[in-house]
Amino acid sequence: MEVSLYFICNVQSQLSNTDELSYFEKANVNGGEVLMIKGILFDKDGTLLQFGTIWIKVVEEIIDDLLKMIGKTGNRDLQKQLCLSIGLRNGEVDEKGHLASGTTLDIANAFQAVLPKQVPLLHQWVSENILKKTKQLIEYVKPVCNLSSLFSAIKQKGVIIGIATADDYETTVLCLHHLGIKNEIQFLGTADLYEKKPGTQVVEKFCEQFGLEKEEVAVVGDTVVDLKTAQNSKVRYGIGVLSGVGSKQELQSLADFVIPNVEHLINSNNEFIWE
Repeated sequence: MEVSLYFICNVQSQLSNTDELSYFEKANVNGGEVLMIKGILFDKDGTLLQFGTIWIKVVEEIIDDLLKMIGKTGNRDLQKQLCLSIGLRNGEVDEKGHLASGTTLDIANAFQAVLPKQVPLLHQWVSENILKKTKQLIEYVKPVCNLSSLFSAIKQKGVIIGIATADDYETTVLCLHHLGIKNEIQFLGTADLYEKKPGTQVVEKFCEQFGLEKEEVAVVGDTVVDLKTAQNSKVRYGIGVLSGVGSKQELQSLADFVIPNVEHLINSNNEFIWE
């Protein structure tokens, strides 16, 4: 028999609205017993690090460089089309667009679809330039909270920490080193190593590497794609965070829990939210 527990939580809107929002969050508990979580897979952008402070700047510069490369410098119409193709409109990120949760291949394909001519090796160019721009703008890579403290608390509970991101490996490692948390991550699942989310391969490999059952795993992220990964993989919990691009309305429909940011995974009593 499945029992439903409801939690009331006041959170601050991730949009520029400071009004507190009160809503119910549901956690499903089999047989009234909370299963032990032994591993947590975190998304990266918007979940562990602030999304808008870095990636909007990166893609805007990449688009300008791309226009220059194809001889279309200053073409505002094409610049706008390229932005829209990846879900960037007037500096705002579409939570369902490629910038929010797509891979470098998704971004390259979206660009190519609106370019006036074929650009050879565009995916390679996009991947290399995202890495280059991230290095140049690394000071804009900022955490959503004190991640070192959070990860220390998680590890003290014997829980394995992993990352499942749409980014490439080198860019991901660069960001984690900058944040000082690379050595805290025990599993690194990137889109150039594993099937992209919401595919299940990254969860399966995480479980395989550490001998975990899927019901012993929680997936945490700021987009619908992250929560669909949780559903497709049949992990115990899919947890949405409001620190990135995903809206409360979208995340609530798929999540077992929705929290302001990852800091709220552990409460003031040093307990996980599902305990």
